This record gives sequence, C-alpha cells and structure tokens, in this order.
Amino acid sequence: MKIPLQLTDSHELKDMTTHSVEVVSTSSVTADTSPVVLNQTDSLRFRFLPTLVTNEKEPQKSVSGKLVYERKPRKEHSFPTDKVSRKSIKTGEWMELQLNTSETYELFCGLKQLYELYDNMGVIPYGVATYARVDSTFRHFLSIIQNDPSAARMIGNAENFDLVKTLLRLITQTESLESLKKSLMELQDENLQHLTTTLNIEKLQRVATLMEENLDNNSEEFWQTTVFKENQWVLAQVFACPCTIFSDKAYVGGKGVDNSGGNLCDFIYQNRLSQNVALIEIKTPCTDIIGSSYRGTYSFSHELSGAVNQVLNYRDNLTKSYYTLCHQNASQFEVLSPKCVVVIGKLESMDSTQIAAFENFRNSLNNVQILTFDELYQRVVDLIAVLSEDSTISHIDQYEDESEDLPF
Repeated sequence: MKIPLQLTDSHELKDMTTHSVEVVSTSSVTADTSPVVLNQTDSLRFRFLPTLVTNEKEPQKSVSGKLVYERKPRKEHSFPTDKVSRKSIKTGEWMELQLNTSETYELFCGLKQLYELYDNMGVIPYGVATYARVDSTFRHFLSIIQNDPSAARMIGNAENFDLVKTLLRLITQTESLESLKKSLMELQDENLQHLTTTLNIEKLQRVATLMEENLDNNSEEFWQTTVFKENQWVLAQVFACPCTIFSDKAYVGGKGVDNSGGNLCDFIYQNRLSQNVALIEIKTPCTDIIGSSYRGTYSFSHELSGAVNQVLNYRDNLTKSYYTLCHQNASQFEVLSPKCVVVIGKLESMDSTQIAAFENFRNSLNNVQILTFDELYQRVVDLIAVLSEDSTISHIDQYEDESEDLPF
C-alpha cells in the first residue's frame, strides 16, 4: 500500500521496519529504499542499503544494494564520511565483512520484505513514497463488507457486537495508521457513512454519560478541564454558529499600574468565520441559583449574581483592552459586542415556581445568556437523537433500494 509524499532534493530515508518501507526513485527503473539495519550501537552501524531495480531480463532479480559498516569514536556525534570500498582494494589485498547469525537473519528478513514489496508494487513510483503493510485478514474482511451487504448486516446484528468490538480493537492497534486510512478509502460511501455516524454517536454518548454521572460533582476544575476543555464541542452547542475554544483561563485585562487586579476568564470561544469572541464563565451543577423567597417570587443566589457581574466585568475589560491585547496576541480575534455565557446549577434542583422566576430573570438579560448544566447535557442528548434518527433513516432507504434483490 503506497502513501505518496512530496519529492525533495535530499530525502533522508528512514530505517526499514516490519510495517513500512520508504522508496525514493532515482530513475525510471531504479529506486533507493529504507536501509535494513543489521546491527547498531552508539559506536557501530552495520546496514544494507537496498536499491529496487526493474530488471526486464530477469524480473525475479529485482534488488541490489550495498553493505555499509561504519565505526566512530564514542565522543563523535556523526559517523565518518571516508569510504573504503572493494574498488579501493589493491591487487593482492582482500576485504572481509563477516555477518553473525543475528545480522544474517535481519538481512534475510529485509530482502524478503523487499522482494515482496516489488512484486506488489509492479513499477517504480516517481518521487517519494511510503509503503505500509496491511494485514491480509483485515484486507479480506474489508473485501467481504464491501462486496456483500448481507455480511455487513450480519455483523451489525446485536448478537455479534462482541465480534465487532474485537475487530475494531485489532484494527485500531495497527502501528501504521496510514494503512487503516487507505483501507477505509476502499469502503463504499454508504458503508463509510454508517461507520462514521456510529463512531460519532459513540463519542457523543461517552461524553453524555460522563456529564450525567457527574451532575452532582461540585469541582469547577473537573468541569472546566475534564469535560469542557477536552470536549470543546460541548460548549459550542450554546452557539448557533461554528465556534471553537480560542483560549482557556484567558487574561482579559483589568490590571492596574501596580500590575494587580488582572482578570482571567474560564473560556473564550471564537466564531471561526467572523473571528468574534464570546466569554464563558463556568460554575458547577451544585451551585445554587435561587436565593430566598421575596413577595411571591424569588431572589437569586449571590453565586449567580456574582457570576453574571463577573462575566460582564470580563466583557468590559476585554473591550477596553482590546487593542493592547490584540497587539500582544499572535492570533487574530475581534471584540464586537461579545456574547457572555454563564453555565451554572441545575433546573432539576428547583420547583416550578422557582423555574418560572429563573426564566423571567434570564430572559430579561440582554448581554448574558445563562444555561444550566442539565440543559447543556440535554442538548448533547438531543444531538445524539438527531444523529441516531438520521442513521436509521439512511439505513431504511438503503434497505428499500435493495428490496428487488431479496427473495421475498
């Protein structure tokens, strides 16, 4: 399997491994390949430098090369450049390169791999290429899935899920990810779409489970680092535009002349298209939202009031310090009436009257959006439901298209 690379004037070939071989063309009929390391220490290097050859007269004889034995003092960083070759041997002199059993075996394995490579390659490629070994069982498995839809449906049966898990574990443990990428390219579009959707749903489900199991976790560090920083798409569900983390624990200005009073915002998200930013303040699901009752309604906790004022203060400082911060930051960003978001508490901790008071309060705010942790969790669950529904519809459509081939 070939992965083409861009040709450079001097490409240093990596040593051959059992899983990959680099090939650099030197003419239309020859190519240098990765060296076969026979023995190597800090002061010694013994290698076979192979060349693939298109030998029209004797095609089976497709490999030539050089045995290179190098020694250097331990204090030297590089091996010597002075070369002694058999051409330098004078009449009456002779030269010996003895191979021990380990070196002979490494040479045998390298030559075997090169001959197999040339047989599969067919022609000398132009430029630089890396050939990666693909397990024959894996290739056969992909061929079955691609050419036999009934086999794919059989593997998708719930009774065979343990087999699927084992196969996926073996496939993703390969040392050559390029082999996996190339193999996936051989799948039909519908198969690849089903696989991609299933993997995305599984990733979403793991994060949803993590959030659900920690809705009583009162650690801000856990939510900021383990959940939101490692899965930045979760907070992106707050916005109706494509956003990603611009910075976490970001300085937004506010220092005085004595270098005190600086403000650090939990997260700054950025619209990938407009470059505008949004400020996000993270509390915990256990943070109180409701305060004491007040004449038929409720006041709000000092934590909520403080968080709202805090993120508004970040917004004010960032707006005032924009030109200074923009000059200091290599990344480009805009501060255009930036959106402010506070993630705090849970709706399930409140009764209907308290929820009504909370809704009236947050809907009256113009510059701050307040979202609870269980609402954010529900957005992830809804996203899973949408993807799952799309996957089911796609599967039904494919089933109907194949109905003419069924025996009933």
